[in-house]
Amino acid sequence: MDFRLTPEQEKRRQEYHAVCRELSLKAPHPILGEKTIFGTEHGWKFFRYCAREFARRGWLSLSWPAEYGGTGDRMDQVLLADAMGYNGVPGIDPFGVGMLAPTLLAVGSEELKKEFLPPIASADVMWCELWSEPNAGSDLAALTATAIRKGDEYVINGQKTWNTNAHNADWAFGIFKSDPEGKKHRNLSFLLMDMKTPGITVRPLYYMNDGHILNEVYFDDAHVPARNLVGKEHEGWAVVNVLAGFERSNMGAVAGMRRQLEEIVHYCNETIVNGRPRSQDPMIRNRLAQLACEIEAMSTLGYRIADQQNRDEMGLMDASAMKVFSTELEERFAALAVDIFGPSGQITGGRWAPMGGHWINAYQESFVGTISAGTNEIQRNIIAWYGLGLPRMK
Repeated sequence: MDFRLTPEQEKRRQEYHAVCRELSLKAPHPILGEKTIFGTEHGWKFFRYCAREFARRGWLSLSWPAEYGGTGDRMDQVLLADAMGYNGVPGIDPFGVGMLAPTLLAVGSEELKKEFLPPIASADVMWCELWSEPNAGSDLAALTATAIRKGDEYVINGQKTWNTNAHNADWAFGIFKSDPEGKKHRNLSFLLMDMKTPGITVRPLYYMNDGHILNEVYFDDAHVPARNLVGKEHEGWAVVNVLAGFERSNMGAVAGMRRQLEEIVHYCNETIVNGRPRSQDPMIRNRLAQLACEIEAMSTLGYRIADQQNRDEMGLMDASAMKVFSTELEERFAALAVDIFGPSGQITGGRWAPMGGHWINAYQESFVGTISAGTNEIQRNIIAWYGLGLPRMK
């Protein structure tokens, strides 16, 4: 493929970076990843401020069809994600913008599109995902939370867990068992619901770094209008498969790591240990060089996936490969950073904490990515079965 951007794409790339640089000046400091953005009042306020700024420019609906307000394509989404990641700026709702909107455009009714797409594009409504359960994670189809149709409503009972940002979200989408006697994968329905619905209770689950990002969500006879069904009743598994394939280029993470690598290189050039800069230590130089090569490889894979998405040619293996590579690279990067900083890398704040304590926080959060959104072990199975055609285990 041709890795060069067109003149028009390069112009838009520069605009995205200019806006994100300006927004970054208004960020609360320090931003300690999701712990700050989703887990603090000032972090969430900054997220919504950035989201409104993007909405004002039409950037939350870039790749949508023109009749629904789209002004670009999927490559524009990737270029914007690159600018956001490099400048450390949030504002794209991963659930509403990244997952639900393209799913509604693909399989939603016209009524659902008209009702739910505009508030996503305007950043007026934020979403969360009601997916996993205590005994249904990798095998999501084994879920037990029920949504039983009664007239023009579904009555929901059960529990969901590991729900990112459910404590801040206005609305949620989720998958529930709508036919308790039906065959597995053919007994589920995909529903949208207001998080203020009576009978819905959100309880926090804390990270090891005390960050409030995840939650448990309980349903006790929560009534949801039947018109909020996406797809057909009992055929929600098909909707899940559609949703799972969207936005896997992960260019925001790539750009963020590229910027963080630059900062660590600067730190190594400026920090003297035993009479010489850390950057002159051959072990550190070698490990940073290896990391730089891996980041470049991940960037190339990300652009390849974006190009495939633009041509509607992306396969399951490509999305899974990016997920495995990027999340495990995040682990290696964080481990290397705290290793380079030594004991001070474990300090969470104050004048002695390198980079404001960012890296000990990143190290503690890095393991989440290999588990969430389908564990990396499951992703390797997908690569083996669907990408390489290897036989399944009996």
